[in-house]
Amino acid sequence: MFTLGHVVLLMVAALLGAWVWRGLGLRDRALGLVRNHCKRADVQLLDESIAFNRLRLKRNRTGRFGLVRRYGFEFTVTGERRYPGYIELHGAQLMGIELAPHPFPGAEPEQPVSNVHSIR
Repeated sequence: MFTLGHVVLLMVAALLGAWVWRGLGLRDRALGLVRNHCKRADVQLLDESIAFNRLRLKRNRTGRFGLVRRYGFEFTVTGERRYPGYIELHGAQLMGIELAPHPFPGAEPEQPVSNVHSIR
């Protein structure tokens, strides 16, 4: 027989499952955004994957509080060296994508490192 405690546990499990399901959908969205950004920046996304780094409470540009998910990834310009990057999502809204300083594609190796690419 179901008691009120069973119903509460079932509701908590359903809410937790829905939150995890939404998180997986947001991860897929972030991966798509990173792929597009790397293609536009003419760099190669390594391993075709991103990794969850951090979850925190933060305000967006309009001052509204929400959960910000940060995912890390690695990219390369020439295939010789890995560079880190990250993407932040406030809910489903893109907060920013940053690539670590790296040489521009096609540049000579002696040239200094480029500026950070960023979408804000």
